[in-house]
Amino acid sequence: MAKTLHADGNTGKVYIYNSGADPALYATPTASQLADLHFHSDLSYLGNTQVLEVTITHPQRTRSSSTSKGLFGSSTYYNPVQGSQGYTLGVNQLGAPRPFVAFYQGVQMPSGTVVQQVGQSVRAVSVSINASNISLFENFVTFDDTLPAVNRTYRVFLFQTLFTGAGNVSIQAQPGLFRAGFGKLSTDYRYLRRNTVTPDFYVGAGKTADVQGGGLKVVLADNSVPVQSSTYTGAFTGTGGTGVQI
Repeated sequence: MAKTLHADGNTGKVYIYNSGADPALYATPTASQLADLHFHSDLSYLGNTQVLEVTITHPQRTRSSSTSKGLFGSSTYYNPVQGSQGYTLGVNQLGAPRPFVAFYQGVQMPSGTVVQQVGQSVRAVSVSINASNISLFENFVTFDDTLPAVNRTYRVFLFQTLFTGAGNVSIQAQPGLFRAGFGKLSTDYRYLRRNTVTPDFYVGAGKTADVQGGGLKVVLADNSVPVQSSTYTGAFTGTGGTGVQI
């Protein structure tokens, strides 16, 4: 199928579409035309600029116990211990908070993802971002069991928000460089493409969590269920999502 690259010298619009149809048909695209478009400068995009894959050594979290002596001998009691620790996964090369997707063991990870459990003792983590760093926050609680030190690997995709064009160059092409749509399309970025066979991750527009009966259930866009409380009484099955590749 033919593909057409069109740049309008009057409006500055640039778009790439399937077919050799009149470019005027795609000047202001409708929802039904989106499947035909590879790029349109009127639309918003996310451009992947940074991928981190970092292994963190989580230290041992030792249980706390106390012993009391009585008339018939001594008894040992285990006291709950709760704590937290922060880690820096890497520098935020964009210099501002931007959308990101984090993974653990190949699965998208929501905040509070459990990465270790021994008995009732648990270690959970969340990924966050600020203007300087991409960080990992650990929260743990021990009961009867110590949490031994473990290595865990995390992967993070960071995206630039290409929502508004910048500058005065509508289209630019030279060896090793192509830009269009006032910077929205650029060889500096990698873009999301639909891939239902071997996606890097899934995106969805619906809710991903539900609370019923005092319990929580999380169903991600890939239909995985990373969290479901034993007290959850609902029937939430998620809303599904679209597989994408970077």
